[in-house]
Amino acid sequence: MDFPTAASILNAELTPQPWDYTTSDGTRLRVIPEGLPQGPGGGVVLIQICEAAHVAVTPDGPEYEMRTPDVSGLIDALITRTAWTDGDGADCIVVRPEGEGMRLAYTVYARDTTGQPGDVDRTVLVPETQRLPLMSALSRALDVARGWEE
Repeated sequence: MDFPTAASILNAELTPQPWDYTTSDGTRLRVIPEGLPQGPGGGVVLIQICEAAHVAVTPDGPEYEMRTPDVSGLIDALITRTAWTDGDGADCIVVRPEGEGMRLAYTVYARDTTGQPGDVDRTVLVPETQRLPLMSALSRALDVARGWEE
């Protein structure tokens, strides 16, 4: 194997890859590990919901930064199909059963679609067919984020 190939393989393994799910109305849910060095328990899994109405204005949307110790609670709630909440102050994430799926919602202090700072709410209904892929994506992102903890 030559050096450029080895460097490309190493870069691909170190670069966090997102998991995306897009609803029929165009709302996108993304899970990605932050991929920055952190202290123990300080790794971050980013959860991003970009609602269809906001895609043209803010294509990435505000992100919820979930620390690695808290991610397992979200995974457990998805496994058991139970309600779960985590957060502090203005930032909060909630998951709860709804119909045949799970509603995932968060509030973060960020800039809204007009560029004004304030609390921004995002929500997406994850259908039952995507519950297991979401759990898997969160588990992989958790493993990668823990790998960046020193």
